[in-house]
Amino acid sequence: MQFGVVLPNFSRLGTREAQVELAREAEALGYDSIWTTDHVMMAKGQEEPYGLILEALVTLAYLAPLTERVKLGASVIVLTQREPVLVAKQAATIDYLSGGRLILGVGAGWNEREFGYLGASFHDRGRRLEEYIRALRELWTSPDPRLEGQYVQFSDVLFAPRPAQPNGPPIWIGGASAAALRRSAQMADGWHPVGASPEAVAAGMRRIGEMANGRRVEGTLRLRTAIGRTLPEQRGANGQVQATLSGEPEALIARVREYQAAGVSHLLTHFGDNDRDSFLEDMRRFAAEVRPGFQSG
Repeated sequence: MQFGVVLPNFSRLGTREAQVELAREAEALGYDSIWTTDHVMMAKGQEEPYGLILEALVTLAYLAPLTERVKLGASVIVLTQREPVLVAKQAATIDYLSGGRLILGVGAGWNEREFGYLGASFHDRGRRLEEYIRALRELWTSPDPRLEGQYVQFSDVLFAPRPAQPNGPPIWIGGASAAALRRSAQMADGWHPVGASPEAVAAGMRRIGEMANGRRVEGTLRLRTAIGRTLPEQRGANGQVQATLSGEPEALIARVREYQAAGVSHLLTHFGDNDRDSFLEDMRRFAAEVRPGFQSG
């Protein structure tokens, strides 16, 4: 089991100082990865918690030379709001400069108003996501990149430098819909839901296994996390109640074991975004009192 830390690149802790301090502390504590969250511009009335947010890929690039070992991940880039060839270049550059440490989580997105601000198409975002992923893979791995898609076309091009990782950064698909499960099974390296219960994870991993044709797809998960206290009810963008990871250390260990049995091998802990001292305390206690019971790798 590997453990990551979701950095608060948004809300009250979305500052340069907080990113540097928390990223370095996560690495010093032995966490396997650090993660940023992606939004670009929210409407008034939708500002919590993403009204103030540092751009996800730029933040990872900034943190790469300030860390040495931890994987650098996006949880997740709304790929369908972005120009895919540029994302391929940005991701390849971060991976190359960091020595092969990037993990690229991608999703179809949910905020229709934000799509409009960025001049992106909302209603065909599922088809776009699949074609954009094909574009990333082609540019990262092909000696002669070519794609004649509905949305993306290129041929007779040079794309260099390549990512440091031979097959490019691992791609995780965000979401828990039937389409997200299918895409994870068919074209991703990992499935990455947020706030899913152990039962939902187990069911999703079974379904992915049925569709993956023998491909290995990593089970990953992002959870709001606190130690020594119980978190209030959390709801996602769709209004549904999300599972959390909170309570005394013994309860957290038992819960993580449930997720491990369900198929999770990389768990992202999100310790909040408003209070530095609370974030540090939870991150340190989790590292000292919960994580030692699980073998890393």
